[in-house]
Amino acid sequence: MTIKRVVLGTLMITLVLLSGCKEQTLAVGAPAPDLAVIDANEQQMTLQQVRGKPVVVEFWSSTCGACLVMMKAWQKYADDHPGKMQFIGVGIEPHPENLTDFAAQLGVKLPLGLDQLGITQERYQVMATPTTFFIDRHGVLKMVHLGYSSGMDLDHYVNLIQE
Repeated sequence: MTIKRVVLGTLMITLVLLSGCKEQTLAVGAPAPDLAVIDANEQQMTLQQVRGKPVVVEFWSSTCGACLVMMKAWQKYADDHPGKMQFIGVGIEPHPENLTDFAAQLGVKLPLGLDQLGITQERYQVMATPTTFFIDRHGVLKMVHLGYSSGMDLDHYVNLIQE
């Protein structure tokens, strides 16, 4: 009887939590969907935390070579242009076992987090990595860039969200 109550209680809590989730759609020119991302310290990362700043949200995976090159490029850009934009790296499957060690080995100090449940990946309709989203200071999605190219002008993209 107690196992049945535990299962029923867990099911009810899950349903309550899920019913509170808003369905969000992705569209350029519309507010960017919320993030469901946890950093290396198990703290939630949200767009609300960086409201008022232009934001670059990049989806990556630990086995994607182009993602690793892009993260290094974004780190160099952030170092060369301090305060121009906020970066949030969203790791999707496959995840590194230890996010702190992964970032240190890569030489990246930018904020990285993991989308452990795939919620953010679904909200942003990410099918491949790297995929980069450019969000203005008001939280509006301005542009999406899929993939990596060695000649990519990062400053051009960041300037689009400066307004």
